[in-house]
This record gives sequence, C-alpha cells and structure tokens, in this order.
Amino acid sequence: MTETFPLLAAQPIYDIRNQFYAVELLYRSAVNLTAETVGDTAATSEVIFNLCAGITRQTEQYDATAFINVSSEFLVSQSFLPIEPDKVVIELVERIKPTKAIINAVARWHKKGFRFALDDFEFDPAWEPLLKYASYIKVDVSTLTLEQAKTFKQKLSGFKGKWLAERVEDEVTKEAYEALGFELFQGYYFAKPKVVYGTRLEPSSLQLTKVLTHCFEDEPDLTELSNLISEDPKLSVSLLKIVNSPLYPTVSPVTRVKDVIMRLGIENLRRWIALISSVSASSQEASRMVLVRAQMCYELAKRQDSPDLDPDQCYFVGLLSGIDIMLGVDKACFFEKLPLSEQTKAAVDDCAGPMGRCLNIALKLERFVQMKERVDKIEPRLLRTYRQVSYNVQELFNTI
Repeated sequence: MTETFPLLAAQPIYDIRNQFYAVELLYRSAVNLTAETVGDTAATSEVIFNLCAGITRQTEQYDATAFINVSSEFLVSQSFLPIEPDKVVIELVERIKPTKAIINAVARWHKKGFRFALDDFEFDPAWEPLLKYASYIKVDVSTLTLEQAKTFKQKLSGFKGKWLAERVEDEVTKEAYEALGFELFQGYYFAKPKVVYGTRLEPSSLQLTKVLTHCFEDEPDLTELSNLISEDPKLSVSLLKIVNSPLYPTVSPVTRVKDVIMRLGIENLRRWIALISSVSASSQEASRMVLVRAQMCYELAKRQDSPDLDPDQCYFVGLLSGIDIMLGVDKACFFEKLPLSEQTKAAVDDCAGPMGRCLNIALKLERFVQMKERVDKIEPRLLRTYRQVSYNVQELFNTI
C-alpha cells in the first residue's frame, strides 16, 4: 500500500438548516509546520497544489465550494488559481493590506468569475473598496461580542452577500447569530477540521500524467501537445537529442518541439515520452518491466488485426497497469485524476474486454518469464515476440 501523508485539512461550513454548504481548506504539513512558520505564500501554494495534484479518495467536500486562504503575493501574481471559478471562494484575511494593487487584483479576478470572502477584516474602512467584490463576510465570533457584531452588520446593511459566523462552539451561539441574520456557520460545534491524507504527485510526475494522457487521445491536438512537452525542459531536451541522433537521419538539425513531433510521428513519440518520463520517475528495472508489458500489449493487439482493438490504446492500458510501480502512487486513486474511458478502466482494473485480454496475456508472459516457470508451455511464436520486445526496450534504454 502506498504511504500517505497529510495533504491539507478540511472544515465544513453549514447553512441555517445544518446542511453541508461548503468546505474551508487549511494548510497541513507532514512535519507539523504551521502556515505561519512556512509563510503565507508557501502555505497558499501548498494547499492549492495538493488540492489539484494530490492523489486521494474523493469526498463530498471536493464536490462542494472550497474556501481557500491566499497570501497577498499569491493574489497579485499573474498565474493565480488553476481552479474553475465556480469551485472556489478566495478568502481575504486580515493580514492582507487592501492596497491599490490588491484591490486591482481582486477586481481582475472577480471579472473572471472568482468569488471572495472578507475574513476577520474587523470592519476597517480601508476595506470598503473590496465590499463590492465580496460574496461573503466571515465574522470570528470569538473576537466580538454579539452587540458588536450586530452594530457592524447594521453598518453594512447594504451588503448583498452572505454572512458567515466562524468559530461557533455551541448551539446558543449558533442560534444567536442566526437571529442576527447570519446564514452560514463554521466551528467546532459542527465539526473540527479533518486532515485529508493522500499521496502527492511531484511536479515531474504530474507533468508526465498530462503529457501521456494527451498523447494517447484519439486525435491529439499537436499544438497543445507541443506546449505540454515544452513545459518539461528535461523531456524537451531529451526528445531533441533523440530526433537529431543517427536513429533519425535528417538534412538539417531539428530545434523546435513541434518539428520533433512531426519528425517522429505520434506513434514513436508516444514510445519515447513513456520511456524518458518513466525512467526519471522510477527505477530503470521497474520502467523496463512496465514498458515491455505495454509494448507486448501493443503487439498482441496488432496481431489480432481487429477494427475494435486499437494497438496504441492497448499500449496505454499496459502503461496504466504499471503506473503504481512507475510513480509510486495508489493506482485506484491515481485514476480519479485521469479522464479514462470505461473500457480503459475495465481493462486495467479487471483485464476485461478486448484490451483487458491483451493485458492479461502480457501479465502472464511477464510472470512466467521472470519466474522461469511454465516457459515451455508458452506458444513459441509468442515467446519469441516477448523476447524481441524485451530486447527492443533494452536497446531504447541504452540509447538514452
């Protein structure tokens, strides 16, 4: 079983009827560091990266609106959030100073559809320019009396968004703030933050996922594929070295990733990307075994010459069957991150369907050859193919 670590913590937010409404995502560290210790910007980036790239069982919280704290530096950065606007509410905490740059940044992202919550802003007049962009105001009930909260709410009677009471620890407090017109509630009275454990894909592995998934689409967008490859310097350089090697004689040097794709062709490109990326993400022996399995699936599908069996997709199934070995992640959780067809999932999980039958044969061959058992029972032609595939894969390893 793949070892898991704290990715983040999730604390639910409830409505007046005590129905689950949203979830706040909080920073958690595997070595017990606080967000204050690592810094706001690092904590923000970590939470967002783990939300997007973490490999963990999906829960109801991930299907709901997520409230996320951000730092001022992250807020004004040009990259911002790689999340759909309707999935997130950005919390502007009291540590953020409402400078002109911050206000302009909020306005830009509000225009893109992002929503904002003013959190613990203590009703400072300097925050007034941000009120028109806010969908929520969060009030920490542990820092205010009920009368103070009532006064502040009356001052902002024109606010059209929702009021959220946080740090609610008993029913009396919940009912008191409900009577003031608060619509949302958060705190220990409802639930403590729950740590979400999982396995985080490192950036190199995450990029491999994106490239491989796009590469094995029925009709890959070559421009998009070129952009994805270009985002991985190591992969780009390796492909350029290969396409300019004696393996692919050419009149003039190839210097652009897009030309690499045209020179290699999509089938060869798939093989090289799988090889280069897997070697960087796992041991050579693990990579070699999975690539032999994938290539064997390809050969088995090709041999059947069936219009219902795509050899390239069979190769992809072979790769996916060993993704836990190559990347060190839980296979079932990993697949939740990929837009796989039901046929592909069934083939990988249960060796079902035509592609699954190819995988099943490849796995048996792999086991028999490695364990040196029942080899004499294998069809000679099939055994020759397997050994030739093993030799070809090793030659590729020798090349890079």
